[in-house]
Amino acid sequence: MRNRGFTLLEVLIAMVVLAISLSGIFMLLKSNIDTTGYTLRKIELLEAGGDIFYTLYMEQDIEPTPGLVKLKGYEGVKYKVTESSLGISYIKEYTLTLKKDEAEIVYNFYR
Repeated sequence: MRNRGFTLLEVLIAMVVLAISLSGIFMLLKSNIDTTGYTLRKIELLEAGGDIFYTLYMEQDIEPTPGLVKLKGYEGVKYKVTESSLGISYIKEYTLTLKKDEAEIVYNFYR
């Protein structure tokens, strides 16, 4: 008489191999989703930075901010402007820092 089907040991080994494969795929997908979210936050910061950088650069007198300030029109984006003197007559260095969650972008410009 011939035995048909799989033994219990073969089924368990197949399930272990399948579980390891699926957990590896899950980790790859999770890593990809995290990277995509971080990249989207950086893109939003670049857009907000372009808007506020243009606004600041066109102003006659730039006022430094006391700390992180919420940026209108961009949910969750905060910015800070600092000013430092270069010691050369009237030229000053301005630093614009934008943050959203753990993503951060820093612009430096001189006037």
